[in-house]
Amino acid sequence: MAFKKDITMKLNRWLETFAITAIVITGGFLLNSSDPLFVHAQFPWVWFGPLLVALRYGIAPGLVSTGGICLTLLVMPRLGLPIGEFPTNYVLGGLLIVLLTGQFSEVWNKRLRHADHLSRHTSDRFEQLSRAYFMVRLSHDRLEQNLISRPVTLRDAMINLRNLLLKHGGRMDSETGAALLSILMHYCSLQSAALYLANDDNEIADHPLAQCGKGATLKKDDLLLRSAIESGQAAYQSINSRIIEGQTSSSPAALSSAVWSVDTSRLDQKEQTSYLVVAPMRTSSGKLLGLLLVTEMPFLNLHRETLQIMGVLLAYASDQAESVERASDLLNHFPDCPPNFAAELIKTVRLKRDLDVSSALVMLKVVTASRLDEISRTMERQQRGLDHSWQRTVQGGAQFVTLMPFSGPASIEGYQSRLDEILRRQFGRSIGQEGITMRSAIVAADDPLVQLVDLLEERQ
Repeated sequence: MAFKKDITMKLNRWLETFAITAIVITGGFLLNSSDPLFVHAQFPWVWFGPLLVALRYGIAPGLVSTGGICLTLLVMPRLGLPIGEFPTNYVLGGLLIVLLTGQFSEVWNKRLRHADHLSRHTSDRFEQLSRAYFMVRLSHDRLEQNLISRPVTLRDAMINLRNLLLKHGGRMDSETGAALLSILMHYCSLQSAALYLANDDNEIADHPLAQCGKGATLKKDDLLLRSAIESGQAAYQSINSRIIEGQTSSSPAALSSAVWSVDTSRLDQKEQTSYLVVAPMRTSSGKLLGLLLVTEMPFLNLHRETLQIMGVLLAYASDQAESVERASDLLNHFPDCPPNFAAELIKTVRLKRDLDVSSALVMLKVVTASRLDEISRTMERQQRGLDHSWQRTVQGGAQFVTLMPFSGPASIEGYQSRLDEILRRQFGRSIGQEGITMRSAIVAADDPLVQLVDLLEERQ
């Protein structure tokens, strides 16, 4: 889908280039038939066409537009419009202006792409951290309240799901879907629900991936389903109806505006919905992986916290599936590597290759020591908001790997100085002495697996 979009954008760019060039030349013939290219005018208005093309699309389309004007100059004498001696200064001046404008456009387009990637990366990372924080808080709350009746914590359940996704290469199949639905049933009290997958064009599959209870039949024209897809958030009925002695009475469900509500009590019969809740499986990057359709659940459980839990669980599972799928080669070689770490490493390699944006990899190795757990907690606290960390147990100690996006050699030096000072102050040890070694590398536009192997396994 991304490839088709890229081809379409390139095609539109060249079509607009030819269209703008043709428009300015045709306008010149209509407005000034004796000198359509304004060669002898006080100002060469026709050069606004190539100038606009170069400013919008860069040097290459600008040169093509300039070539159109030069071709018109050569054809004009055959059309009975003599121009006298070929206007060399006219063409050279226009060409230089187009080249300068195209260079300006390409430099700033590169800067804008860099800023866009940085903003998108920051937004994705913030979304992941928010979900991780909510998962930890929810897991601890449930552990405190239900330690005897529900000894399995949410953290353990999601770790099991992540391991299952690793085993299946990140694919959401019947086994992984059933595991995810089992977690949702446990924590959201679902009675009848079904999980449907979506393809790259956001089209929902006709058959459910997994279901519980009576399941949920897919109705693509359902009001609630369309609302969930359009808003990108969980949609639910804001007015619930119940039958009392053959009559229908409605009562409001006091739910939060953090999710998308749809009032179905005032709609025509054709617009009535068959679901209580429709929740999309959407990754941090915005990709839709599927939908959860809920038809039956206890009325007292249909509240803000349950819907929030449902959305976070689906988003967390979606992120894990996308990360495992992107980084399958890395995870096959390093099974203990966090999927998010591997996926972000692949992203930084692409940023280096496409936009020449530098990122850094740092590895701190600590041999077996009595205070290894304290050092591990200290390393976790030193992680910046955009950083990704990975603690790896090796023979004779542990490795602490940190991926620092948008960082160069100066960031590595600052990180090393700050870490050395903390280790010396809290543990009386320093990097390079007493079994603590550090290696670092700038992420290159090469195979990420080779770079990670060189950093972790070299000279061991």
